[in-house]
Amino acid sequence: MTKSEKIDQSAAKPVKNPVKQGNLQFMTGNDALVHLPIEQLRRDNENGLRTKGFITGYPGSPMGGYDMALHRAKIEQYDIIQKPAQNEELGATSLLGTQMLDNFDPDNTDGVLGIWYGKGPGADRSGDAFKHGNFAGTSKHGAVIILSGEDHEAKSSSVPYQQEFGFEHSGIPVLFPGSVAEFIDFGLHAAAMSRFSGCWTAMKLVAPLCDGGEVVDLDQLAVPNLPQNFEVEGRAFAKSTDFNFFPVLNVATEAKLYNERHEAVVAYARANGLNQIKESSSSDKIGIVTAGKSCSDARAAMAKLGLHAATRAKKGIRLAKVGLLTPLDEEVFREVTDGLDLIIGSEEKRDFLERQVAKAIAGHRSAKIIGKRDLNGARLFPVEGGMDVDIVTDRMA
Repeated sequence: MTKSEKIDQSAAKPVKNPVKQGNLQFMTGNDALVHLPIEQLRRDNENGLRTKGFITGYPGSPMGGYDMALHRAKIEQYDIIQKPAQNEELGATSLLGTQMLDNFDPDNTDGVLGIWYGKGPGADRSGDAFKHGNFAGTSKHGAVIILSGEDHEAKSSSVPYQQEFGFEHSGIPVLFPGSVAEFIDFGLHAAAMSRFSGCWTAMKLVAPLCDGGEVVDLDQLAVPNLPQNFEVEGRAFAKSTDFNFFPVLNVATEAKLYNERHEAVVAYARANGLNQIKESSSSDKIGIVTAGKSCSDARAAMAKLGLHAATRAKKGIRLAKVGLLTPLDEEVFREVTDGLDLIIGSEEKRDFLERQVAKAIAGHRSAKIIGKRDLNGARLFPVEGGMDVDIVTDRMA
């Protein structure tokens, strides 16, 4: 795989943010998710693409108000169709149809941005449709985003949910935004990643952010960059769609998904810095690896313990924030853990991220890893429920 260079998202002309400067707006999580497809189609239009949107799914907390928010925004005026599904898997199956555009010659549409919304139970029952859709791929100018509402504490579900394991099973990349502003930024990356790689892309959306809000600067939204001249095993990468799920053919599709399209996803993540070392120094010996909201929780917890940024630097504490949960970028984790003696995995629910780190550094780094268990095997960060600043502070003390 060649080293990725950066180019503009459209490879046609620069994407421009709105002309107005200092465009600050208070947004809830749902507000941000409503703005996402509008902004994506606006950018496409500026770059000469005649794209349209199709949004479907089934409401349920923390995505419970999304359908009503779309209705209040009169989303149809932006060339976006909203069709609540009879159930979640029918919604996911209909999105597969939006990516068949390359097989036809439409007069006024170059591609469709498809968006599915729902929560844990719906994602579970849609697993087969997700897997088939991801295997089939996305059209030349199409993309599919899965908005996965995660009810970690089972506040509105019969049991708690954590969906990244399910998406990994289907070969679907997962992005984990850590703020309301990142709902839009990571959503724009999800669309660009899906369009570039051919993968359906999921966003892990936790309840505290879906139900929360913050001031977002709409003039400072992310501008995705595509890897230029990207190759896999010496050949130029080119995505393709294939809706023929027949023996032999489907194994060839599987090979392309995991050996080519996933490489494109990782290259995209590198080109856009989705996995970041947020704090580091040359003398670091302890590393804290987080993802999404857990990064801000870890920072706030350390501050409560008297470990402010300057103190953390003196004590050799490195902090990393992972934006792409899967597929695994082993090189990033080896860079994050270089020179460390101890790695702390701070994440909600089961040890998805901790396992990724362990796999990446095995045979390359000698650092010890703790997370769900400490070095003595005692329980550390909980697998049950969610985590907040107080819980992280207590376990780090």
